[in-house]
Amino acid sequence: PRETMVKVDDATNHSYTSSVRVIKFSTCRYVVSSGKLSCTEKARNLTFESFSKSRRPQGQRDNDNKAIDVIIEPIGDKGTATLSWGYAEDNKPSDFWVYLPVLSKVKRIASVTDGSESGAVFGSELSAEDADIKKVKDYTYKLLGEDTYRNRTVWKIEMTPTASRSKRSYYGRIVAFVDKERFIVLKEDLYDRTGRHYKQFSALDVKQFGRVWLVVKASMNNLTKRRITVWEQSDIVLNVDIDEEFLSQRSLTDFAYRERQMKLYRKYLTQGKDGTQQAPAKP
Repeated sequence: PRETMVKVDDATNHSYTSSVRVIKFSTCRYVVSSGKLSCTEKARNLTFESFSKSRRPQGQRDNDNKAIDVIIEPIGDKGTATLSWGYAEDNKPSDFWVYLPVLSKVKRIASVTDGSESGAVFGSELSAEDADIKKVKDYTYKLLGEDTYRNRTVWKIEMTPTASRSKRSYYGRIVAFVDKERFIVLKEDLYDRTGRHYKQFSALDVKQFGRVWLVVKASMNNLTKRRITVWEQSDIVLNVDIDEEFLSQRSLTDFAYRERQMKLYRKYLTQGKDGTQQAPAKP
């Protein structure tokens, strides 16, 4: 199963080096009736632009990753942004920051401490840990067998955090459903440290960009809170030129600089969407 997860890592984290995306979140509390899930409140909808870049340091299996997400709708949340830095280095926890325009303040989101879940991404059911990139070496693996999910044949693989990963994880184990042909995760059952089935991730739509398969619509269902977030990538382009400085704290607080850069990178979305390398966008 470890070899399978290496292939998943290759397909998910090493098949492109940068991306510009437009992502929509819809979150609500729900009830289940006659096997169907329905919202019990008006869904909270928001749209954000996401910019990411990764590079593999010499001699490392994993990437250094940087990403910034900025809310563009609704107007009341516009400008709220998160910045994340993930590191190839062993046992170095990822860094997360959030900028709230109302407070004009950058706040660092701590990793998992005292058994509580790390900060939610934009008030959704995705935690900072859920949004973080998983490293193969942070888990041990056990093959539970084969299954079918959404008419795809999958491997069922149990992932248990290593001792060092456990200190930074809310989860005691994860059962991943891996597409046998495309090596992407189509579903995850996430269990907390007490063994409770806490959340469920489900891929709802998968598309191919060039040679890269990506989940473009998915949900994260919090089974204990009965609250669900569905997200959809409405626009995406891969392997584009993004300035390293843009993926820094400067972009959280320097509004004019951030808007100038985002305007530039938005052009990638209109220039091409086939997942191929684009020329740098022109100002």
